[in-house]
Amino acid sequence: MAGAFEGREMVGFVTGLPRLGLGEPCLHSHMLAVVPEAQGRGLSVRLKLFQRRFCLDHGIRLVTWTYDPLLVKNAALNLNRLRARATRYLRDCYGPMGGIYHGLPTDRFEVRWRLDSPAVVRSARGHVPVPTDVAQLLRARPGRLPRVRRLAVEIPAGAPGLYASDPRRARRARLDLRRLAESLFARGYTATSIVPGPRTALYLFER
Repeated sequence: MAGAFEGREMVGFVTGLPRLGLGEPCLHSHMLAVVPEAQGRGLSVRLKLFQRRFCLDHGIRLVTWTYDPLLVKNAALNLNRLRARATRYLRDCYGPMGGIYHGLPTDRFEVRWRLDSPAVVRSARGHVPVPTDVAQLLRARPGRLPRVRRLAVEIPAGAPGLYASDPRRARRARLDLRRLAESLFARGYTATSIVPGPRTALYLFER
């Protein structure tokens, strides 16, 4: 566990635990959080980069974690800024939950963060390229998966507020993404970035 402090007050933290079964040392990053009043200062990135340095210093070159793929802000942090890659879809990962997830399957993307990959090394130095052509790519839709190297998947951009304001639409978006992502991951695609928009966002899937 590592914390971010203002004076003696902890305003953010990241915590993980060892993960076995992947054929190499691995840390599973279980939780990252920053208090609302300290958000927007880059603390999430600094905590993750601290975690990266700690792992590399201890011979660990792979970190995994999960996140709600409909949370565009989290997706942008994980895929765009940190250059992790989503490689697996987990159905109802945490089972029934209350709060914003009441009545909604807790599906998650699982990401792999290869700490010594060239893309991650560059991102740790602040080089964060943003794809500019995603809106022009073919869109994947249920029952229509074109055989191309790169394609886009559209999701609504309003989560988590969408979960409370329009739960039926949120559930439909969850299940649509579930069908698409499971099919794409099974075909060897990975989710490599996301392009946020005012009403929708576009995931970039590549293989």
